Amino acid sequence: MSDLTPKDARMVFALLKMRQSQISAALKYVTPFIEQEPGDKNAAKLGAARLGKVAMTEPEPKAIVTDRDKFVAFVQETAPTEVEHIPTVRTAYEVKVLEEALKNGAPVDKEGREIPGVEIGLGATPSQRFYADDGAERFLDVVEEKDLPQIDGIDLAGMLGVRRGGEPSE
Repeated sequence: MSDLTPKDARMVFALLKMRQSQISAALKYVTPFIEQEPGDKNAAKLGAARLGKVAMTEPEPKAIVTDRDKFVAFVQETAPTEVEHIPTVRTAYEVKVLEEALKNGAPVDKEGREIPGVEIGLGATPSQRFYADDGAERFLDVVEEKDLPQIDGIDLAGMLGVRRGGEPSE
């Protein structure tokens, strides 16, 4: 794969996410019009050229827990040995202990006792992601092939539907 600068990678990432959002919306729109029954497999054609098959699978019945508390209460009553009682620390207390350790600069409490299982490290790097859902089509309309980096084996201009040499892509 070609070397990408971080700046180019961010641009390509944002452009692909915009197109992905549009493709997802289009797929959601056309799916109800396919008119197939589960189990059907029909050829998808463009003129005489066969693009592939569109198949609808048979949905399988599935039982799911929709209210965990009610389910646990039922099992507690009907099969009490099947309910696990796992000791856990209340979230508010955990936050308090971790804040204290951070304030102390080491995994120790205010009396200087070591807090086992805790270490001071760096959290996740803060990041902000922005995808221009509103107006993405207008934005993609002004991108030209020359604006995109070259990536071996990937036709970004074709994938994104951007203009090639000043002409709209079709």
